[in-house]
Amino acid sequence: RLRSPTCARAMFSKQTQQSSSAARPQQQVQQAARPHTGKEQEMRGLHLFIADIRECKSSEAEYKRIHKELANIRAKFGDKKALDGYQKKKYVCKLLFIFLLGHEVEFGHLEAVNLMSSLKYSEKQMGYLFVSVLMSEHSDLVRMIMASVKSDLLSQSELSVCLALHCVANIGGKELASGCYTEVVRLFLATEAPNFVRKKAALALLKFYRSSPEEFPAGEHTPRIVQILSSPDLGVATATASLMTALASADPKEYEGAVSIAVNRLHRLLFSSDDGDYMYYNVPAPWLTVKLLRLLQVFPFPTDDMVVSRLNEALSRLVTRASDTGAGGVSEMGRARPKQQYYNSIYACFMEAVNLLVHYDNDKDLQIKATVQLGGFLVHKEVNMRYMALEGLYSIAQTEFSRDAVKKHQPTVLKTLKKDKETTVQLRAADVLYAICDESSVTTIVQELVEFLESADYSIREELVLKIAILAEKYVTDYKWYVDVILRLIRLAGDHLAEEVWHRVIQIIINRPDVQDYAAKTCYEALLDPMSHEAMVSVGAYILGEFGHLIANDPNSTPQKQLDVLQSHYPLMSAPCRAFLLSTYVKFANLFPEMKPQIQHVLKNPNVQRNADAEIQTRACEYLQLIAATPKVLTEVLEEMPPFVEKDSGILAKLERGRTVTEATGTAVLAKKRVAKELKQVTAEQQSEPAAAAAPAAAAQLAIIANEATFDKFLLSNQGVLYENPVLQIGVKCDFHESIGRMTIFFGNRGTAPMTNVASRAYMPDTPQCLQITSKPIEATIAPEVQVQQTIQFECMAPFVTVPLLDVNITYQGRAVLLTLKLPVLLNKFFQPLPFVMTADDFFAKWKQLGGPPREVRNIVQAPGDIDMAKVTQQLEQFGLPCLQDIDPKPDNRVCSAILHTAGGQVGILLRVEPNMDAKMFRFTLRASNDMVAKIACDMVAKHFGELTA
Repeated sequence: RLRSPTCARAMFSKQTQQSSSAARPQQQVQQAARPHTGKEQEMRGLHLFIADIRECKSSEAEYKRIHKELANIRAKFGDKKALDGYQKKKYVCKLLFIFLLGHEVEFGHLEAVNLMSSLKYSEKQMGYLFVSVLMSEHSDLVRMIMASVKSDLLSQSELSVCLALHCVANIGGKELASGCYTEVVRLFLATEAPNFVRKKAALALLKFYRSSPEEFPAGEHTPRIVQILSSPDLGVATATASLMTALASADPKEYEGAVSIAVNRLHRLLFSSDDGDYMYYNVPAPWLTVKLLRLLQVFPFPTDDMVVSRLNEALSRLVTRASDTGAGGVSEMGRARPKQQYYNSIYACFMEAVNLLVHYDNDKDLQIKATVQLGGFLVHKEVNMRYMALEGLYSIAQTEFSRDAVKKHQPTVLKTLKKDKETTVQLRAADVLYAICDESSVTTIVQELVEFLESADYSIREELVLKIAILAEKYVTDYKWYVDVILRLIRLAGDHLAEEVWHRVIQIIINRPDVQDYAAKTCYEALLDPMSHEAMVSVGAYILGEFGHLIANDPNSTPQKQLDVLQSHYPLMSAPCRAFLLSTYVKFANLFPEMKPQIQHVLKNPNVQRNADAEIQTRACEYLQLIAATPKVLTEVLEEMPPFVEKDSGILAKLERGRTVTEATGTAVLAKKRVAKELKQVTAEQQSEPAAAAAPAAAAQLAIIANEATFDKFLLSNQGVLYENPVLQIGVKCDFHESIGRMTIFFGNRGTAPMTNVASRAYMPDTPQCLQITSKPIEATIAPEVQVQQTIQFECMAPFVTVPLLDVNITYQGRAVLLTLKLPVLLNKFFQPLPFVMTADDFFAKWKQLGGPPREVRNIVQAPGDIDMAKVTQQLEQFGLPCLQDIDPKPDNRVCSAILHTAGGQVGILLRVEPNMDAKMFRFTLRASNDMVAKIACDMVAKHFGELTA
C-alpha cells in the first residue's frame, strides 16, 4: 500500500497526464479536443477530496476519510436519480485516486464502462483510464467493454482510436485479442493512418501476442510488417522492432527478411545525421538502436556480404564509441564532460552490442576489444557500471574464442568480489569466476571463493556453495583436495548448504576407493568439534558407517571413539539426522562384533524405543531384531554399498533451478524460453488427450510396434519414411536451426476405410528436461487415400542421449492400434558449422585449450570393409561435422569442427579422424567444451563407422 498521499497524488497526476499526452501527440489533435465548461475543468469536489487526504495526520485519519467518501460515492451510484456525465466522471476519478492510494475499489466499474461510450472526450477519457488501470484480462467485465472498444477503433476520431488502443494494450488477454485483432492490424498496416496511431497499434499487437500467442495467426502479413521496420518515423520503427522481436523469437525463418532492413537502419542511425529530431543528449535514437540490436539476436549471422559489412561497421562503431568515452571526464568530441544521460545511452547501446557479439561469436578481435573496455569499467566509481561490466564479462566468457581475454581480468574480478560492498556486484563477480575457471585456475578460484564465503551476505551463500562444489568436482585432479574443500564448505555454510552438495560428496567417496580412508579420517576429525553442523554430522555418520573400519587400527580413532563422538552429537540433532545415526550404529555392530552389546544398549534406550518420531522408533525396533539375527543375515543386509552409477551431478540441476542470475543473457534465448513457457500449458493439454485415449486401447490388447530396425538411417538424413504397413505410412521431414528443430509428420491412409480416433503424443522418455517439445494437434479422422500433417517443435535445452518417442493411436475397421515410434531427433541434429573459417593455428590452439579427459574421448573402431575417405568426408558432413581443409599434416586424416546449440549456451566440438587403411580401422578423438557432449558425440560417430574394439 502507498502510505504517502503526496506520492499517490503524484502518481495520479502522472497517469492522467500520460493518458492525455498519449492520446494527443500532435498539436492538431490537441485542437480537436472538445471544449469543456468551467465546472468540468475544475472538478472542485475532487480537488477538495485530495486536499483533505493531504491534510490527514495519520493513516487512521486517511482510512476514515476515504471510507466516508466511498460510502458517499456508493450512495450516489445507488440513487435512482440518474447522474449526468460530469458527476459520473468526477466520482469515477475519485475512485481511481483512491485505488492509487492503495485501497480496494469494489464498485464503480459499470459507471466507468458507461463513460467509455460518452460523446464527450473528457468523460470517455476518464472511463478508459479507469478501465485500463483497474481491469485485468481475467475480469468478467472485459466482454462488456468490447463493443465500446471496437466502435472506437473504427471511429474517424483519432482521439477515440488512441484511447481504445491504449486500453487494449494495457489489458490484453484472449478475449480482446480475438475480438479486436482485425481492427488493430488494419490500423497498424494502414499507410494513411497517422504515425502515432500506427505506433500504438504495434504496441497493442505486441500485448496481444504476449498474452495470447495462439490468437495471433502465424505468418500473416509478414512482408508488410517487415517493411514497416523501415518507416521514416522512428517511433513507428521502434514499436515495430519490439513487435518483430517477439514474433521472430518463435519463428526466425519466417521473419529473416528483417535482418537486412534492421542492419541498414542501424548503420544509418550510427553514421548519418538525418535523424536529428531523435537525438538524446547527442546520441541518435538510443532506444531504436537497442531494439534493433535485440532483434538481430534472434537471427543467425547474415550471409549477404553487403549486410555483413554494414553490420561489422555498426558493431565496431558501438564498441569504439563506448571506449572513446572512457572513465574520465572528457567526451569523444574533446569537449567538457557530458551529462550522465549521455553515458547511460552510450553504455546501453554498447551492452546490447556485446550481447549480439556473444550471440554471433565470430569476431575475435571485436570481442577482445569489448572485453578490454568492460575490464576498464570494473574500477568505475559507479556501482551500476561495475555490475554492467561483470554482466558483460560473464556473457563473453561463455563464448568459444574470448574466454582467454576474460581470464586476464581475473585479479580485478577477485578484488571486486572481496572489496565491493554491493551484494549483487559480488554475486556477479562470482559468476564471472565460475565461468572462466578451468584446470589451471581451479585451485586459486575455489580458494578465493571459499574465503569469501566466510564474510559473504547470507542471501548469496547458498548459490556460492553450489558454484564452489561444481567447480571442485568438475576440475578435480586430487580427490583428497576435493574432500577437504567440500568438508570445509559444510563447516562454513551450515544452514545455507543444499542437501545435493553433501549427497554428492558421499557418492564420489563411495566411487573412489583411493580416497575412502582419507575421507573417513577427515570426517572423524571434523566431528571432534562439538559444534559441528547437522550436515557435517550426517556426512560423517555415513562415511564412518561405511569406511570407519579403515581407520579403526589408529589409536586416535578406535571403534569406541568413533561411536562416542557420534553419540555426543545425537542429542542436538533433528529427527532425520538421529535416524541416520541409528543406521550408522547398526553398521558398527556388523563391522565391529565386539560392540554389539553396547549398540543394543543404545537401541533399547526408552528415549529411542518410545520416541515420538515414528521413523526413529521403527528403525530402533528393526535394528534390534537385525542384530539378534544370525551373523550371516546381518552381514548380507549391511553389506558395503556398491558404487553409484555415474550420472549428471544433482548440484548443477539445483543451481539451474534456484539461481538468481541466469547464464543465458541473449535476447534470443530469453525469448525462446518465454515462448516455450507460454506454450507449455497448451502442450500439456494437447498431450493429455492422447494419453486418455490410450487407456482403453491398452485394455483392448493393442499391438505395440517399433521402428527400431529402420531408425539408423536418420542419423545422416532429415527426411524419410518413419513407419509403413499396407494401410498406413508415416513420413517425416525435419529442419533444424541452432537449438530449434521443426518436424513435419505425414500420416497417410493407404487403406479403403477411414482411420478414426487418431491422436499422437511426442515425449522424452527419460530426460524430459533436456528437450522441450511443443506439438500441434492432429486431425481426429483420416479419410482413405488422404494425407494429414502434424507439426512438432523441439528445443534442445541440454545434451541428451535417448531420442524422443511418438505414441500414435489409431482405430481402423474397429481395431485399435498403438504405435510407439522413435523420432529422428538426435543430438547431432543441433550441430551447426562454425560461422567463420578456422585456420590450422586456431584449430590446434583451441584443441590444446580443451585439454584431455574428461573433455577428450577417444574410440578405436573396426571398419566393416575397405575405407573410402571421400565417402567418410561426405558422411561426416551429413553427421554435422564438416571437415576443415589444410589443417592436419597427414593427408588421410580428417579434422572437423562444429558448435552444438542449446537453450543454455553453445558447446564447441573438435574431431580428429585417423584411418589405418591396412588394418581397416579408425581412431576417433573428439574434444568438446562439455565432457558429456564429448562422450555422446564420439560414441555416435564411432558406432556409425564401425564396431568398437576392446
